[in-house]
Amino acid sequence: MTNQLADDDAAEKTGLLQIVHQPTRGQNVLERIFVSFPLYSTIRVVTSVVRSDHKAVVAYAVQPKFAAKTTTTKTFKPISPSQNAQFLYYTSTFVFPEIDLTTPCNVQTEFDVFYDTALRLLNHFYPKHTITVTSRDPHYITPHIKAKLRKKNRLMRAGQTEKASALALRISKDIANRNQTRL
Repeated sequence: MTNQLADDDAAEKTGLLQIVHQPTRGQNVLERIFVSFPLYSTIRVVTSVVRSDHKAVVAYAVQPKFAAKTTTTKTFKPISPSQNAQFLYYTSTFVFPEIDLTTPCNVQTEFDVFYDTALRLLNHFYPKHTITVTSRDPHYITPHIKAKLRKKNRLMRAGQTEKASALALRISKDIANRNQTRL
């Protein structure tokens, strides 16, 4: 019933001013904001984020200053059960070269050989990946979570909804764990 009241009548009876002048549904101004004092410097009519044929009205007292979006490339090693299985199978049959610890000068050399071999194995079975994280991502987005979200989206686009749903459950658990550790 209030949409039937003309803005001029409302202003005359209440002393309030209507500040929305753009259409919010079709050609009509149905969403209105009445003020007693010109407090808002910016009024925007935008498409609603929910499914509706009405537009949303956003009013700012002061024009917000948006920080520039920054991007950071992060390196991480995704770990999957299949990678773990392959790594464990390979290392169960892998034989490290014989180590000669009889002379003191060989200890460092032998450790360096062991370390290089172990690092090569880890890099082979768990290769590094890079992903871009932005300043606008929520605080709980880690490179691992972002990679899983991208994989879930790929699965959804490919029509593999069961795999995508299973991955979504793992992602929600990761996010919950991340939020718990943040407290």
